[in-house]
Amino acid sequence: MTNVPNERRRRGLETMRQVNESGGERMLDELAEIAPDLGQFLLEFVFGDIYSRSQLSLRERQLIRLTALATLGVDYEPMKANVDSALNVGVEQADIIEVFVQCLPYIGFPRVLAAVQQTRKVLDERPPQK
Repeated sequence: MTNVPNERRRRGLETMRQVNESGGERMLDELAEIAPDLGQFLLEFVFGDIYSRSQLSLRERQLIRLTALATLGVDYEPMKANVDSALNVGVEQADIIEVFVQCLPYIGFPRVLAAVQQTRKVLDERPPQK
């Protein structure tokens, strides 16, 4: 990944730190070893251009991401990162589950159940809230 600072990178770092600093930095470190350009795209395009848009709140954007991930039936790691991020920006556990329930008529039981099970695993792994 290039070290040249630019506005997209700065915005991307700022947004990443707001939603999931440790998970985002871990992902960037992992990508730096094998696909540094992909890490740059993630930081600048995803976090710098898309996630940083201001029309929707961080909470609303995170709920949309969870809906999309459930719809796609993604594996645990992407769901974990986004459930963690949702919780980090103030989304309540009950709201996450309700998002998946609302998906039920459109994506079906298997994907909703998988999303709920992945969410449960994330909740079990997180430190208790104070």
